[in-house]
Amino acid sequence: MKKSVIFLIGILYIVSIVVVTFFGLQPSIDQFQIYMNSISISNYDSIISGRKYIFLEYDEVEGYSSVTIEYEYGPTNASYPDRVSFTLTGNTITDAEGNTTTYAVVNNYGEVVFTSRGTVRLTITTADGSRLSDVVTIRCS
Repeated sequence: MKKSVIFLIGILYIVSIVVVTFFGLQPSIDQFQIYMNSISISNYDSIISGRKYIFLEYDEVEGYSSVTIEYEYGPTNASYPDRVSFTLTGNTITDAEGNTTTYAVVNNYGEVVFTSRGTVRLTITTADGSRLSDVVTIRCS
């Protein structure tokens, strides 16, 4: 009887080594997400009454002007610092007949392109779940 108990313990020991080797004991680093705790637009020209502004000159020769939004975030080891979205407001004009013209667009990389003069508000928002945002007014004249 003693030999069978020792034999059974030996088998369980070997099986446990195989299971631990196969599945591992340490949790995967992907299981834990580090959320951003700050985000701030960094390439603005000035702050007027507490609001950030970027000023552009419309390029008549090219027929457009553009700026790419740069931002800082924290902590530096955030899991997904590039998961942000850019939203423009005030980027359309509606004439007397009800026709709407869009004069500024933004892409997924934060590049704002103006096809005519105007002023827009751009909001950058984190998309990692932390729900942080910052706003800049861009004036193209």
